[in-house]
Amino acid sequence: MLTKNKIKEILKEIGLVSNDTIMIHSGLRAIGEIEGNAEGLIEVLQEYFYDGLIIFPTHTWAYMKEDNMVFDKNHMESCVGALSNVARNTKGFIRSMHPTHSVCAWGNDAKAYTDLDRYATTPAGVNNCFGELKNRNAKILFLGAPLSKNTFVHSIEEEFNVPDRFTSHIYHFISKDKEITLEYDMPRHYSTKSDHISDHYEKLLPRMLQRGIAKEFLFGNAICHMVDAKGCYEYVSELLKDNIHIFDDFTEIKS
Repeated sequence: MLTKNKIKEILKEIGLVSNDTIMIHSGLRAIGEIEGNAEGLIEVLQEYFYDGLIIFPTHTWAYMKEDNMVFDKNHMESCVGALSNVARNTKGFIRSMHPTHSVCAWGNDAKAYTDLDRYATTPAGVNNCFGELKNRNAKILFLGAPLSKNTFVHSIEEEFNVPDRFTSHIYHFISKDKEITLEYDMPRHYSTKSDHISDHYEKLLPRMLQRGIAKEFLFGNAICHMVDAKGCYEYVSELLKDNIHIFDDFTEIKS
């Protein structure tokens, strides 16, 4: 069993401190048994990052497929894992209003951070919650989840206007909170190259480990990774400047 004390030891060993901003992509099955289950993991994260900001993706893109669909941020489930659903229902977490790529956050500046998604015009815009990660020197943890789940790279591709990444159709979505209703007009992620273009992001891992942008560690039963958002942004930016189509396929990155 992965105990709460062991979790704190691991976080310290990989260099995280109490005031860090962290985003967590997760796969609980790969991790195995955790003291206190998913709720226990979130509890220990709150204890450790008591001065920081904890973020979970709570995406709903798998459900929001048609025009005029309504995203109810208080009730619609996340489609990206059990831990994200536990987090969004945990007291103190605030969920953003983004209709397809919402996040939930707890801690320092959580409201201001999640409010960035009120002005979204794309799935992972540079001025919204994912694009903001580099400005906050965030660390992105992949706990039992592969780097294909790195939505942050979508935001970098959006900034560089990588071709063949959006639907030609602009969808109209409605997002509701208890007292607020917002309307969004935006495309969805789409590529003619692959049903899941983000699968190609996994080829970044060997080079990011080599450059010290990523760290590898054991978390329960899973080999996991931590990625420095700013370092990832700078490296991916270099790659896109050299070849705007770098993530169109699985071709190995040479540098």
